[in-house]
Amino acid sequence: MTNPSVAIFLTLGLGYWLGKFHIKSFKLGATVGVLLVGLVIGQMGKFQIAPVVKNLFFDLFIFTIRYEVGPAFIDTFKKKGVKFIIQSVVFTVIAFVVAFGMFKLFHIKFGEAGGIIAGALTQSACIGTANSAIEALHISQAAKTAAMSQVAIAYALTYVFGTVGVLIFLKNIAPAILRVNLREATKKYIEKNHIQTGNVGVRVSANIRVRAFELENGCEFIGKNLISFDDNNEGLVIEEVVRDGKMLTASSTILKAKDAIIVVGSIKAFAKFADEDHKLSELDANKFPIDLKKETILLTKDYNYNKLEKMLNNGVLIDSAKHDDQPVTDYTKLTVGDHITIIGPKNYLANSVKTIGYEKAVGKKTDVIYLSIGIFLGILLGAIVINIHKIPLTLGGGGGALFAGLYFGWLQEKHPNIGVIPPSTRWLLKSLGLNLFIGVVGLEAGSGFVTALKEMGWLVFVIGALVSILPHLLTLLFSRFVLKMNIVDNIGSLCGSGTITAALNAVNAETDSTVFALSYSPTYALGNIFLTVMAPLVVALLA
Repeated sequence: MTNPSVAIFLTLGLGYWLGKFHIKSFKLGATVGVLLVGLVIGQMGKFQIAPVVKNLFFDLFIFTIRYEVGPAFIDTFKKKGVKFIIQSVVFTVIAFVVAFGMFKLFHIKFGEAGGIIAGALTQSACIGTANSAIEALHISQAAKTAAMSQVAIAYALTYVFGTVGVLIFLKNIAPAILRVNLREATKKYIEKNHIQTGNVGVRVSANIRVRAFELENGCEFIGKNLISFDDNNEGLVIEEVVRDGKMLTASSTILKAKDAIIVVGSIKAFAKFADEDHKLSELDANKFPIDLKKETILLTKDYNYNKLEKMLNNGVLIDSAKHDDQPVTDYTKLTVGDHITIIGPKNYLANSVKTIGYEKAVGKKTDVIYLSIGIFLGILLGAIVINIHKIPLTLGGGGGALFAGLYFGWLQEKHPNIGVIPPSTRWLLKSLGLNLFIGVVGLEAGSGFVTALKEMGWLVFVIGALVSILPHLLTLLFSRFVLKMNIVDNIGSLCGSGTITAALNAVNAETDSTVFALSYSPTYALGNIFLTVMAPLVVALLA
């Protein structure tokens, strides 16, 4: 097998298949699966793959994943979770000190060190940022290639314990150290904070009705527009007008005799409406089906609760509401910058949404211009090299794309009508971007895998285990006795600081609760940044 394209796609296919295998809470995952398959296929020959292939796909991955966490990352600093920020910083500092101390003590090479950081701390993106830092070093190309192989192999050796070991520690050992029953503590936490659990779906209001009428001669609404009707009949809105078999929806439409109007409103409003003689003939509303629309709204300075309440009285339902990316159930507390997802009559929403904000674009088309400019600026940022005591420090292309993704993700959140990258596109860019990069790394490292493995031996595995566990243990104790964090917030935020989603899933399953996600989310955003930057820093210092 000498064709790199064949090898790459075979590696991807088999790697994703292998990644599906799991034992209870531990799942190998596509990334590890692709790497292992790449290392095996790499034994068949020495593949020459242009570096630009890896760089392009890694930049797409790292920009996209930071684009997603950008708003949460910025908001964490600005608005809430001081303890979470402190804990995440402490975790990163401890992880760096433990890792760097081990590397110096046992004379670990900088390539191996980058791989240990990536695997022991389960941060796959570190492979890319470590490789970017290696590329910037003033060493021979052969030395760079050898170091990058060491990154991949050390990652493979340390990742499994980095996942399984930490998962067991946070789920079973940490509560035992603090002498806490995790299930009982979680129950008390939920009761104390009045947290509602379970899935909240569309709330159907039995109070809302749809009725159809025909305007008779002499009807008071003839000659008036739809807005006038809405303003003068509180709790009722005209969703559609049918004239000569044609549907009219513009709010400026002037009503005429024999028009059929489809009205949406509350039972109470209809009862009041029926007390007056409007010279209307009621029609079968089932013959005039209306379209419902679901959309997410960003509340602007025009918003106030009275306007939202009027919309709710006119047949609009709130599916969900969020403040700082956290669910809100008391809608009176919503404020400018919050998001609400509403469901209501399509035409009514088109006219009424503008009174409280504007629809957040969630279309199917990707803003490729926004994506490309963001990555372009990130690569320029990553090209900057600063020499401190003859040590070259640089973000590299991946690190630059990381910070560009953070900013552009935050910017898109503030201006939802630009820079849209739909969820399906983001998933593809993250998954394919990272794993194609990892697959190429595995193929290139495969030919030297056996030799490198013999050189590293058990030492790398043991160091990886210590780098995995010690930061979590020491930060757990710091958070409990210095920050005075309760066990739920403590463990949830440790899952986030260590960017180990498998552990979050495990504690959720252990306690039958998803409450740990409340503290996981802000620290996960922080951990993604801090840990990814740690790898190139370690490489630069050791080199």
